[in-house]
Amino acid sequence: MTERILFLLFIKHAIADLGLQSQFLWGRTSSKYNYFGCHVHYLHHAIGTFLVFLLVDLRTACMAMVLDYVAHWHIDFLKHRTQVYMNWDRKDKAWWWLAATDQLLHFATYYLLVIYLL
Repeated sequence: MTERILFLLFIKHAIADLGLQSQFLWGRTSSKYNYFGCHVHYLHHAIGTFLVFLLVDLRTACMAMVLDYVAHWHIDFLKHRTQVYMNWDRKDKAWWWLAATDQLLHFATYYLLVIYLL
């Protein structure tokens, strides 16, 4: 069951980060922390996590949903602020390392959710 949940979280991440994110990020501002479109993105992740953890039970699904929302918000915020502060974009090698670190932190979040909630 643990491996299945983790695999489903990876699928959810691909859908929310690659499929849905490009369709729902609008109205960019300099402060991602107050940016509504980003919270829609975090909500996509939270709802996806909720649906995956419903395979366990409702209480666990609710806890996982809240934890994923908060973790995703802070990971993405830190990535955004670092990118802006360092003035990195896709043409910079450092930007790609930052993006890789961002993804690694998201996958670590899923691993920790599975380890501690199951």
